Amino acid sequence: MEDLNDEQRTQLERALSQREVELLDAIGRLRAAIASPAAGMGPEVRDSVEDGDARMMSTLDLTQLGRQEQELGEVQQARQRMRDGRYGLCEECEEPIPFARLQVRPAARFCLRHEEAWEKANPQPVPATS
Repeated sequence: MEDLNDEQRTQLERALSQREVELLDAIGRLRAAIASPAAGMGPEVRDSVEDGDARMMSTLDLTQLGRQEQELGEVQQARQRMRDGRYGLCEECEEPIPFARLQVRPAARFCLRHEEAWEKANPQPVPATS
């Protein structure tokens, strides 16, 4: 397996930079919405159904904010690995991560084999549904 060439590295660096900007913008908008949840919602909540809907939307906003903040951290860590010269190497086996995988997930830390092992060892909670 080959290391990334300069053109590939530049393409991935641009993708990470663009995603960081997108996430910072989305996080800022979500934080503002959470800070003033009544903004743009019209009249005050009047009954338990409307109150439940408002709480559900607030929970969804907080969940989305958490996901976006986590992804932002992953993107920033990938950019740091790029600066350190460790980008594109699996953190487990230190083999190069294929360019095709990095195109799909530029912040990838592991090759597919070790990503699957990591996901089994670190299951993500499934959001509750009502």
